[in-house]
Amino acid sequence: MRVGKILSIVVVSIASLIVIAAATIAVFFFASSRSAKQQNFPPPEGQQAISPRGDTVLVSQKSGDSSFLFRKDRSNGTSVRLTATLNGIESEATFSHDGKLVVYSFASSPDSKSTVWMVGADGRNPHAITGKDEDAVHPAFSPDDSKVFYAVSRFTGNHSPVVRPARHDWDVFSIPVQSNAPSAGIAPTQITHGVFYDLRSLDIVADDVSPGGTKFLISTTGYPIGALLEEFNLGDSGRDKIFQPHVPGESSVGPSYGEAYFIHKGMDILFLAATDTAGGDYDYNVYSMSDVTGSDIKQRTHLKGMTKELKVLPDGRATFVNGGVAYVLDISTQTAKPL
Repeated sequence: MRVGKILSIVVVSIASLIVIAAATIAVFFFASSRSAKQQNFPPPEGQQAISPRGDTVLVSQKSGDSSFLFRKDRSNGTSVRLTATLNGIESEATFSHDGKLVVYSFASSPDSKSTVWMVGADGRNPHAITGKDEDAVHPAFSPDDSKVFYAVSRFTGNHSPVVRPARHDWDVFSIPVQSNAPSAGIAPTQITHGVFYDLRSLDIVADDVSPGGTKFLISTTGYPIGALLEEFNLGDSGRDKIFQPHVPGESSVGPSYGEAYFIHKGMDILFLAATDTAGGDYDYNVYSMSDVTGSDIKQRTHLKGMTKELKVLPDGRATFVNGGVAYVLDISTQTAKPL
């Protein structure tokens, strides 16, 4: 607007040409940028997945620009590599509900597309289950372990020169589980057609209202309308839900969420939300809300700074990382302790 006013009152001169050139450069500089390169980073050391029986833990450990999954036996403390890849970023590990299989995201380098891999819980037969041209992350098993759901990003870019390029244009897909061989020739099924601007997490749970049904939850930035928690019921779109819970002290421009997951068999939702407690210096904490009513919002932690990597454990507790420290949260007592 200001550049427009200047151009409207100046004559065509060297000065005006300079203004025009500057405006052109500004438009080019601030325009949306699409990049072929990804932004894959080794996950925090506290990221982990616990088997349904609780006897095995998968932990991500950094090694330079790489990170590898280690299988730790909780009974004796021994730790061994889950796979034998020489480099790359292994993250977002999740056990199947029967504990026999593991899915995880794998990127061969920080600037490569991510694929979803499957491996036996004992480390046998690792193989990709998504195509190399997809940029697939956030894998999760269906309640009966017959499918793997995952999210796909269509481009990486940014809308500001001061913002790190990030993945955008998301949708959710599923693919049948192939435990002994790559999923070659098996076409994935596209579940959503929303092209979500941003996607923070994906969670799956059995739909108790519809026997054998499935519902899933995503945390997303519904650009330009703001952050949302969206629930989809497969086979019954009439029961889909959109939540935008508000927490005390949230940003004046609207709520901001991190990861969100079902708890209490899908009756409630656990999520991360930001509060502006120091004039632009945000704190992220864990909250819960009713999935039935969208209300009954409760603050579960009271920490300062960034909280991320929220994940619900098989025993109903949750883990997260705050200030580089991994915590375990007892939801019933609202007690968070360092791991």
